[in-house]
Amino acid sequence: MENKFSLRVNKFQELMKKKKIDVAMIRDNYAFRYFTGASWDPPALLIPADGEPVIFAIEEEIPELKEKTWIRNFLPYRDVKVLINSVHKRVDNPVIGFNLDIDASALLYSMFAMIHAKRKVVDVHPLIMELRMFKDEEEIASIKKAGEIAVKGMEAAMKAVKPGVSELDIAAEAEYAMRKAGAEEIFVYVNSGPPRVHAKPRARKIKDYVLIDLMPSFNGYYYDFARTFILKKHPERERALKAMVELHKRLPEFLKLNKTFHKVEEDVFNIYKSHGLEGEYLYGFGHGVGLRFEETPILTIVPGDRMKPVKPNMVISAGHAPLSSIELGTIKIEDTWWIKGDGEAERLTDFPLIPEI
Repeated sequence: MENKFSLRVNKFQELMKKKKIDVAMIRDNYAFRYFTGASWDPPALLIPADGEPVIFAIEEEIPELKEKTWIRNFLPYRDVKVLINSVHKRVDNPVIGFNLDIDASALLYSMFAMIHAKRKVVDVHPLIMELRMFKDEEEIASIKKAGEIAVKGMEAAMKAVKPGVSELDIAAEAEYAMRKAGAEEIFVYVNSGPPRVHAKPRARKIKDYVLIDLMPSFNGYYYDFARTFILKKHPERERALKAMVELHKRLPEFLKLNKTFHKVEEDVFNIYKSHGLEGEYLYGFGHGVGLRFEETPILTIVPGDRMKPVKPNMVISAGHAPLSSIELGTIKIEDTWWIKGDGEAERLTDFPLIPEI
């Protein structure tokens, strides 16, 4: 059955053959969904370099899973040892791939590597991301829809923003609005105090500013979206937001085709330097967005990704790196951008960069 998911498997198999990988085991839900079209826990997909992929599933769950995917080869199991042991039995002296995503389970990998200790086990995550970095029309449409949902969440959060309201209250309003709008998974960060780059909402009551960062998904695809609201006049925070507005207005100028991201980073840094904020900048202006709200290229924690070039149909969250200091707290304007086929960079929402509350 040929469809966009089977074509993805075929492209992945071509990459496997080039790297002389005989078989790959996929154990994370993001890659599982990318190849099967279904979200499932626990995910377990075997892709041989030649032939049809196989899904491992608990026996009683197979009928429901069959309704969600194009794949028709299933191996039922009731013991995880069956799942792990079956890989090397399919080929002689194989090179075995295992998908080590950024949050892959160390326990699953260590068990897998131990059982296959006499065989070569390699990471196939970079091969998968060679495909996932570039989005098709349906993926872009899902990301745009997630952006519409994120806007509804931000609008609801804004209505709740006032001195004395807790971060938890703001997060609750945002999440409720996004659920009502059709969000699947949701991540929410809220910070109104000292510097915290990734601040899960707390019972802290806001006083003079608040950063709200929303990441809802639709049809499996995320949108990354953050705004900072200043409740009391604060010249340094206002200067920081002014610099961030300039950054977003000039991003189409910076995100040029085939320009490496470390060169884009230099442009971003120079914006902040021109405002006297180079000491408050955290390196890594953005990251890819797709089936994860943070995926390759990850310009913050994966230095090698900074040498990747800007290419059509990448989706990049820009503004991910905040301005942060004791005086500022943590200030951020973040939005998700699409590098279109003609090379033009488009911000996927038209929500104000500094909304009025």
